[in-house]
Amino acid sequence: MEIYKTISAPIKLGVILGLLYCILIFCQNQFFYSNPLQFAATKIFCYLIIVGGIFYTGYLSKKEQGGYISFQECLKAMLVVIVILELFYLVFSTIYIKFIDVSFFEKSKAAWQIFFIKNNVPQEKINESLQKFDDAGHITFWGLVQSYGFAIIIDSVFAVIFAAILKKDKIVSEKHTEQ
Repeated sequence: MEIYKTISAPIKLGVILGLLYCILIFCQNQFFYSNPLQFAATKIFCYLIIVGGIFYTGYLSKKEQGGYISFQECLKAMLVVIVILELFYLVFSTIYIKFIDVSFFEKSKAAWQIFFIKNNVPQEKINESLQKFDDAGHITFWGLVQSYGFAIIIDSVFAVIFAAILKKDKIVSEKHTEQ
């Protein structure tokens, strides 16, 4: 029963954050693709919301345990959320690119080209940058696995930092109160 209690909240939060991430990415792709600077800003903003959700998971786990949590317990809760939310993101992004907006990369490429021309970027640099869009819509199983793994690693770095910040062991706290 104890393990169910410590994992059930992170599973719920993982699903909620995963769905939120999908909604944010959908809005970003639909409304901000035409301006590369706005697209980048919204991408950062959306990711900061998700990182905040990861921190909130650790905080909530600590609160549920009476204000005390070990580094391992806190990290475990956040990793459960990360695995779930990144799976949602991966599946949604794949569906979005393959079925919802198949011309997303073409539209983004055109927006970047206009941006480069307006900012007087040399044609050689424009061609070099735009060439990256040509293979962007090509999705492979191995590419998906790599993307998923990389996303988990990046998010886990934040989780380790957050777990270190949030940890508060009962034994250490009780010793400090006695002195």
